[in-house]
Amino acid sequence: MIILSIPICILGLMGNAMVFYFLCYKIQKTRFTVYIQNMIFADIVVLLYQYTYFMLFLKPTAVSAPVSNFLELVYMLAYNAGLYILTSLCAERCVSVFYPIWYQSHRPKRFSVIICAILWVFSALVSILEYFTCYPRFYAYLEEDSYGCYFQTIFQIIIFLIFVPIMVGSTLAIFIRMKQKMRQSPPAAIDVSITALVIFFIVFDSSVRVYNFVEYWYDTIGVPLFAVSVLCDTISTSVDPFLLFFIGYCTERACDPLEVFVERALQDERNRVEGT
Repeated sequence: MIILSIPICILGLMGNAMVFYFLCYKIQKTRFTVYIQNMIFADIVVLLYQYTYFMLFLKPTAVSAPVSNFLELVYMLAYNAGLYILTSLCAERCVSVFYPIWYQSHRPKRFSVIICAILWVFSALVSILEYFTCYPRFYAYLEEDSYGCYFQTIFQIIIFLIFVPIMVGSTLAIFIRMKQKMRQSPPAAIDVSITALVIFFIVFDSSVRVYNFVEYWYDTIGVPLFAVSVLCDTISTSVDPFLLFFIGYCTERACDPLEVFVERALQDERNRVEGT
């Protein structure tokens, strides 16, 4: 599974790096590009960790404890932030679609930036708590640490059960409205992109998170499922830029530069503004 994951990881790093560059310097800003930009950055961090992990697995190398601890903590920070930011993107888009007048008049300036900053801080707090309560169990199942890790695992499950239903419910509402409006006009590309991102998140990323929860209580679940979860984790963080390229291409089917594909995939004329 790791051999399969390595080329996916490399392609994912290249794709995410290109999209991140386009979002920073090439694409006109909208109220939703900030969320995508932060999601892509989180994916890059996770992929860099995974690539390092794969290389160390294939060619074992001594790594100092501080470096190892830092890499693990940064991975957890980015891994958790991806879930929170995608949920926020879905929720804000849902509100903008169903309550456009209220949304236009009540949305604070720089709202996306503020929300992303808050979610990164929240992710940092959750990751630090997880690290210091559960981290020793990845080396040995230490009895004295099991109590704190138990409550931390329950806390992570609660967070998962809060964010994922919001994400799925918002996306389902967007999808139903999109299907209803298709007879009148083509759907907004941003709605198609959000739907695709959430579907792939549910299929790949959620399966990894559920495996991690189950593995805490049933550590005899076996290495094969762990290997599959590594592959799914790699796919979930690598696929987003290629989804955007594909959706942007399908919007007009023209041979344009890649940044144009990404801009099309995130386009919604009603909410197209310079500020975020």
